[in-house]
Amino acid sequence: MDKDLDLSALRGFRTVLREGSFSSAALSLRIPKSTLSKRVADLEADLGVRLIERSTRTLRPTQEGEVLAARADRLLGEAEDIRRALGESGGTPRGHLRLAVPQVIGNLLIGPVAASFRAAHPEVTLEIHFLDRAPDLLEEGFDGCIRLGPLEDSSQVARRLLHGQGFLVAAPDLPGLDRVRQPQDLAALPQVGLAAPWNGGLALQNGDEEVTLMLNAPLQLGSHMAVRDAAVAGAGVAILPRMIARPEIASGRLVRVLPDWATPPRAISFVYPSAQSVTARLRAFIDHLAREIGED
Repeated sequence: MDKDLDLSALRGFRTVLREGSFSSAALSLRIPKSTLSKRVADLEADLGVRLIERSTRTLRPTQEGEVLAARADRLLGEAEDIRRALGESGGTPRGHLRLAVPQVIGNLLIGPVAASFRAAHPEVTLEIHFLDRAPDLLEEGFDGCIRLGPLEDSSQVARRLLHGQGFLVAAPDLPGLDRVRQPQDLAALPQVGLAAPWNGGLALQNGDEEVTLMLNAPLQLGSHMAVRDAAVAGAGVAILPRMIARPEIASGRLVRVLPDWATPPRAISFVYPSAQSVTARLRAFIDHLAREIGED
């Protein structure tokens, strides 16, 4: 092998194996399929071995491909740490940040947070994607992401920003609200729900007391914002994240139903690949984010 290892080709090869096809990998990397195929072919030519066995329906790594795949994550991780460290001197935040956040947080909070961060750190540019899945930070080139709930990858580092909860809310003139005294009474009222897989019912807590309700909402919508709007319009009782519910409650458009009850707290965290990957610009953003949306 005469040439140095091409990291973009290595990332492409690793993504093809992860996604299971060149088409899916090209979509994940946001590059043309032809470009990805050429990168992998060039990598095979540079190494002098075949890395992937292809057929019309499937692909699988060769023995040499398995050896390279086993080491690719470490090589890409080390390269990413070096990339993040470049462009900064004296701890001054500068350079580019590529981040991912869930849709609901992105739609509600990220615009003002990003604007105020840029005003404070004009030498840092931001690229923020709205994703409701957990991205592979290293392979997809993200410096960090906001995650809801427990974290599956113990190798990553997380900083908790706050604990999210859902409030029961409804329009103040919804018929029957005055008859709701306990969670079981909700079954007599119409509900508005989120159109998403849900296996275990609705869990609610009041201090140490907890109940799980099996409710079947006749109206299910594809986003929390749409659920909010339907609840304001009088369609029924809804569970809304606290950050969405509070402004509507303050304006009088919604009221809390059973105000002593809420969903169990769920951590909202900022996640990044490792302690060594924290640059001055990433640290500045995390600190700014924590100040803006942290616990009240």
